[in-house]
Amino acid sequence: MTSHLFWRISGLMAAFFLALAAGGHYANTSGNSAELGERIPVIYCTDLFHPHDDPDDHFDLATIYAIPELDLKAIILDQGARQLERPGSIPVSQMNRITGRSVRFAIGLSEKLQGPADKALEQETRFQEGVELILKTLRESPSPVAIITVGSVRDVAAAFNRQPDLFRAKAARVMMFIGEASTDFMEYNVTVDPAAYVCLMRSGLPVYWVPCFDGGGGKNNGHASFWVAKHEDLLKDCAPEVLQFFIYALEKETAPALEFLTLTPDPEARARLLGGRRNLWCTAVFTSVSGRKMVLVGDRYLAVPQDNQTALKEHKLFGFSPVYVSISEEAKISYGNKQGAQKVMRFEVLDRENYARGMTSATAQLLSSLRAAP
Repeated sequence: MTSHLFWRISGLMAAFFLALAAGGHYANTSGNSAELGERIPVIYCTDLFHPHDDPDDHFDLATIYAIPELDLKAIILDQGARQLERPGSIPVSQMNRITGRSVRFAIGLSEKLQGPADKALEQETRFQEGVELILKTLRESPSPVAIITVGSVRDVAAAFNRQPDLFRAKAARVMMFIGEASTDFMEYNVTVDPAAYVCLMRSGLPVYWVPCFDGGGGKNNGHASFWVAKHEDLLKDCAPEVLQFFIYALEKETAPALEFLTLTPDPEARARLLGGRRNLWCTAVFTSVSGRKMVLVGDRYLAVPQDNQTALKEHKLFGFSPVYVSISEEAKISYGNKQGAQKVMRFEVLDRENYARGMTSATAQLLSSLRAAP
């Protein structure tokens, strides 16, 4: 039992709901569907590397594993050629070990799409596995699948171009963490593959667009998900194996990856980890796919599962609202219900004053629920 269960909350009922929200009977993320109720199938696409480009991707991976309502069917590792040199399969294998799961993964396409309609069929066979796994997962799923992408969106776009009818029938939503909400600033994920971004913004699919910035690089004027968190606030209540997962990433370790998880965290490495700060875009936003609601209990924001919401008042930190978007061949965004525009659901911050603190608190809650599988 970790210290987060002893937050200063008045009343037995509040403590009960906090225990459920922070993990409770959901703490074993390898639980089956009967225990968890109907789960939401998810395809997760990520530009995750080891050694990392930006370890926010490791925080994203751990958080999505920590939401048991999400049935993670497949992970697509973006930018296939780079994956051969810096395999994101390493942190995926570690998270599978921690949670006792066996989530399938594949590396994606290596080259930019030649245009918004490109199916990327001419790219090397060894880089086709990501697109093929997306299509296979959609075909096999008896219910619609949520697609979450935090990288270049290349593999999702190519898969859509190959089988658009399959996507229209089986994609419950396409949540895209990419782009800039209000200026011509070219956010990094867009630059990796502009044509793929154009493809999905024009697709007519149920797009949930989460701009990375609003007002230029490093800025958030209300329609981006970006915030900054202290590692100590995110990780202080995590299990030792989860701390080892992050130490392995941040220290760019080369020791055997799975054995490293079983070691006691080195005090100096732990101090370095907890002393850091992290730019984040995704973690707590994932809870919206699962139907969790943000609530305020004492001074802590928590993401509460649907069956635990009745006694707690919702406190919305963010939401989505419909906008009409047009996008040029150069991946420039404009707004308005004009010819060729597509309606998408755009992210918005609803409580600017408490957004960063609340998103950090909800992320910490989820990460603290991760425990080694028995």
